[in-house]
Amino acid sequence: MLLKTPGFDALVTAAAERARTCGLAADAIRIATTLDGKVPEHVGRAALGLRERLYVELAESQDAGFDAAAESGGDVLLLTETGKLRVCPEGSRPAERDHVLGVVKWSHRPDSLARAWSTAGDVQRLQFEEIARWLADQGTERVGARIDALDHALVHMAPLLMYVGEERVYSNLGRFANLPGRSLAAGAPGSLLTALRQTPVSHWPAEHAAFVVCLHALISSGSPVRAEEFNGVQLAPDQVITFLEERVRAYGQTVPDLRGEPTGERLDRLAGICARRRQELLRAGTVFYRTINGVSLHKREQIMAEPVTSAELPSRVAALLCDTAGLPPVPDAGADDVRHLVEAAVEHLSSAPAPAGFTTAYEGFLHRFFTTVADATHSDVAMGRGPKSVAALHSAVPAAARGALATRDFYCCVAPGSSFAHRFDGDRDALARALSAYSARMRYNTWHYLPHSMSWTEEIPGRDDWFFAPMMPDLTNWSDQHHTGHVAFGVRHALRIPLGIVLEGRYRPGLYDLRLMRTSGAEYQLADLRTAIAVGTVQAMVHQAAAERQLEIHDFDNVWYRDFHGA
Repeated sequence: MLLKTPGFDALVTAAAERARTCGLAADAIRIATTLDGKVPEHVGRAALGLRERLYVELAESQDAGFDAAAESGGDVLLLTETGKLRVCPEGSRPAERDHVLGVVKWSHRPDSLARAWSTAGDVQRLQFEEIARWLADQGTERVGARIDALDHALVHMAPLLMYVGEERVYSNLGRFANLPGRSLAAGAPGSLLTALRQTPVSHWPAEHAAFVVCLHALISSGSPVRAEEFNGVQLAPDQVITFLEERVRAYGQTVPDLRGEPTGERLDRLAGICARRRQELLRAGTVFYRTINGVSLHKREQIMAEPVTSAELPSRVAALLCDTAGLPPVPDAGADDVRHLVEAAVEHLSSAPAPAGFTTAYEGFLHRFFTTVADATHSDVAMGRGPKSVAALHSAVPAAARGALATRDFYCCVAPGSSFAHRFDGDRDALARALSAYSARMRYNTWHYLPHSMSWTEEIPGRDDWFFAPMMPDLTNWSDQHHTGHVAFGVRHALRIPLGIVLEGRYRPGLYDLRLMRTSGAEYQLADLRTAIAVGTVQAMVHQAAAERQLEIHDFDNVWYRDFHGA
């Protein structure tokens, strides 16, 4: 079965081709801003600069026509290689890699359009220049500290791609990269931040100053991954202020009146309020989660309105626990009842014989658990990752030995749902290759998060190749566009529930996780996420009980997948 998807470049090309068939500018704009329905429209429109937003609103309100023959003269609409709609006024030249969509045809071109376009450009420029002057006044040391904070955050998080103005792109993603990340190391000559560190702010383009101040405010307003909430959109000072004020209100606080303060000061103060209040909510038990559009990489923090309870655990998963523990079902089981079931089940597994195909009974249970979860949630695949042995993570182990842990020291148990396995039509080797590929990537993820999960990031000797450990659940749709593995193996819709355990008296976040995945079909919804959180709560209990009994994992490497699922 072919799982590979065409990927992002092909998606942009296909959207451009569809937009060229439109007779109305409004239709072409909608297709371009949503990449033909794959990006939420409000996200695609938020990528536009101030002049562009004004222009498309006028074109839509005037029912302007559209002609794919760009040589006919007029203002041209473009789709950039990053997937952003651009307005190219008549006489301007598009970038070489931009997809030319066509020309806007006005029945009555507004007399005010040229003036409005110019005024909007002046407003945007003045906004950037004001924040640039403020940043320059902060002094070299404080500017350098901001750049250092950005350097540190960017190399330890997922890809970013955002805009300041109509043409400036800031990213650490693949060929678009001008920031540190997977493609560029912190301090590398090709990094924009390296160049800015060596240049007085007064010599920067004003957009760069806006980028530095706004991104620093975002990473200071909570977890550094807050920056991902501006993926695919404008990182403009007024929009960041609006965003932070909305977060303050969502956290139950009153927004202070800071209108008399410089923009940079407003951003810093709002970021501080957000960070403090978010920590208070976390300590009080508030559950945050993120919704993610995988095409634009746009992520948005949400707050779970009601707590997830054990009543939302799928009945098949509860039945599996009872069967493993050898106990009868518990009607209306509460959290304590579920914990008792888990303890009894893991205690039984610690001395039970191993089923065929597995080294231990515990490993056999994990595979059965994820198979049950996949079918109960109508997922193609369910999986969970973690360390093979928690003993290797104890503080008594020398730092050099802990730092030398490799991906082979971690596992990911991947189980196919029944319908997914049937789709391979008996090609067991192809199924084994797909499951093994999912597992290999997740083993790498545990290794990648480990220093942050275990608070080893400052250890010497240590390693700098790590990402911030995930802290909150994610609901992702259309994620099979950018990531090479996601494209190759069709990871289209996914749920991720980060899980941790207490080890040596400290909670270790993101050491484990639960992931559910669909290669096609319906997108996951909030109800699916709540179910996954209920399952993840049980799974975390299982990992905690197993760690306390020093149960180890030996299966779930590439050889195991070939032997267990292959021909």
